[in-house]
Amino acid sequence: MMIVSVLLFVTACGNGSGSLFKDGIEDYIGTTYQLFDTVTSTANSDDYAQVYIAENQDISTVASNLRNHEEPSEMSEERDGKQIFIYENQFVTLTESQDDASDTMIEVAGEEFVRNNYRPSFFEGYLVATLLGNMFGNNWSTNRNQACTLNPSRCYGGYNSAGSFAGKNTIPTIRGASVRGGGIGSGK
Repeated sequence: MMIVSVLLFVTACGNGSGSLFKDGIEDYIGTTYQLFDTVTSTANSDDYAQVYIAENQDISTVASNLRNHEEPSEMSEERDGKQIFIYENQFVTLTESQDDASDTMIEVAGEEFVRNNYRPSFFEGYLVATLLGNMFGNNWSTNRNQACTLNPSRCYGGYNSAGSFAGKNTIPTIRGASVRGGGIGSGK
């Protein structure tokens, strides 16, 4: 009995979420939804965002599923076919698919990817500027806007945005397969 108790304790501590049965939001999304595409950072080719598709599920359904799994630390309202969640070191953006309005695109990007690639206007009207300033530094928005003016192809406006981002694939990954060959955490 003592060995079983120790094993359960070690397993719970190693999980990081404090629960034996819950994985982090990134793992939950990766095992629940199909990988659709990968967007590589222009600042660091080892950093990337992954885009999943929730077929036949609208944004409110996917948002409810995510919140039932793990409550975000910050969450925007759903507006104009987009909603943003912030989890520990992860930004999760839900957008209505441009190809089929009954599908939702789920983009998972780490904090560093967001800091180094997103254009600040992506968050306008969704997240308070002071929140992003606290996360990335008070001058982040000004500095990113200047960088975007100098080199627009290095500023990402989200997966469904118009324009060309240097790290965005021109052809989506085959549904359910990853160009990296093993999913999150397995490298190139």
